[in-house]
Amino acid sequence: MQEIIGMLKEYFFLAFAAIVVLGVVFFIGYTIINRKFLGGKGRLPKKQLLVGGMLIGYIIMVMGVTFLSRGSHYQSRMELSLFSSYREAWFEFTVRQWQFLYLNILMFIPFGILLPLYRSRFKKAVWTIGAAALFTLAIECIQLITGFGIFDIDDLFNNLLGGIIGYGIVMGIINIKEKRIMKALSYFAPLLLVLILSGSVFTYYHFKEFGNLAIMPVHKINMKQVETMIDIQLDDQRKTVPVYKAPSYTKKAADEFAEKFFRKMNMDTTNMEVISYPDDVIYRVSDEKFVSISFNYLDGSYSYTDFSSHDEDNEPTDVEEEILKEKLRDFDIQISQDAEFEKVNTGSYVWTVDKKVLGDQLIDGSLGATYYKDGTVKQIDNRLITYDKVKDIEIKSEQEAYEDILKGKFQYYPESGKIETMKIHDVELSYYLDSKGYYQPVFAFDCTINGNEFKILMPGI
Repeated sequence: MQEIIGMLKEYFFLAFAAIVVLGVVFFIGYTIINRKFLGGKGRLPKKQLLVGGMLIGYIIMVMGVTFLSRGSHYQSRMELSLFSSYREAWFEFTVRQWQFLYLNILMFIPFGILLPLYRSRFKKAVWTIGAAALFTLAIECIQLITGFGIFDIDDLFNNLLGGIIGYGIVMGIINIKEKRIMKALSYFAPLLLVLILSGSVFTYYHFKEFGNLAIMPVHKINMKQVETMIDIQLDDQRKTVPVYKAPSYTKKAADEFAEKFFRKMNMDTTNMEVISYPDDVIYRVSDEKFVSISFNYLDGSYSYTDFSSHDEDNEPTDVEEEILKEKLRDFDIQISQDAEFEKVNTGSYVWTVDKKVLGDQLIDGSLGATYYKDGTVKQIDNRLITYDKVKDIEIKSEQEAYEDILKGKFQYYPESGKIETMKIHDVELSYYLDSKGYYQPVFAFDCTINGNEFKILMPGI
């Protein structure tokens, strides 16, 4: 909301300044024409002037949001698959993805409201909906030509839907004032339909057992002309494997973690700065030094940075593994003896654990740390997560997962080029974090596509 309000404020002042300039020019021109040709008897309709000014200001704000808020780096991209953004929002199920969809709808609601108030002819649906269609089409075409965005068929749909909803709201209110209740309800129907469908989607998601997987494809791949080879024998029997749960955090639990983390460093958290987002949060403390933590609610992973690492007289330096482990204990970080230790760069190291099962727990991921000349660890990237077993569940066979690949039901981006050849070398059972924090079983196919190494992840459930 802070981001949205900030953007609206920025372009509101731009729109206000433009209206003032245009208003001054208009009134000077009108005064001259009125005196010269109308004898000073002309009268300006105040309501039309007010609504017209609001409409111009609104259009300027929309143009600012859609063009001035982004760079010209989209290289004439087009997305012509209807509802692809809805599929992407469903699979990833993040606030950011849904925000894009609903903002595109909300952005055009004022357009549908203001037009019928400006001119009576726009009280006819065909005029307002037609104007909304032309306006959003113009925006998408300009974005395509200038590279300030992509031509997205879903944006056309969402903008037009917003215009229809806005038109329905204003016409519904007009009919209520005229006591035509049933006709008013018909005008409110688009808004009610969107609310019902949205409520149904989020209710269904809330009650389904597991979350959604971001590895699901938005588009099916055309595999008809693809030459497919396989080096291995696939198992055609279904198996029962565990599903695990990440240590997901609430905002309160994340705050407690950050305060405890900083206290171990003997830092005063009284004035701790908290920048909270829907899926993660950033904590900053400035005491004798300036440090920050970026924390993910879904699995408890985090990145720590001590900004004294930017000092010119302090550089990373190599250190023995046991000394580095001892330093990490000061941060309350314990590393499993089974973790594989590897040097990445001068002073930078990483421990990796590959799906280690300990009773009803699964340890998976990596932990990176950078050691500096002053004997301190100034950077930590902790993605080494301990998952708790939830239940056993039957999954697809390797053969069934492979058949889904042959049907094109896997994630591969068109920018990578059309698939001509695919050769599968190996497959293993792996895990992937879903949108509710469950660690779901997936099949990881190691393959070569068009001569390049590629890993295809296929859902097991």
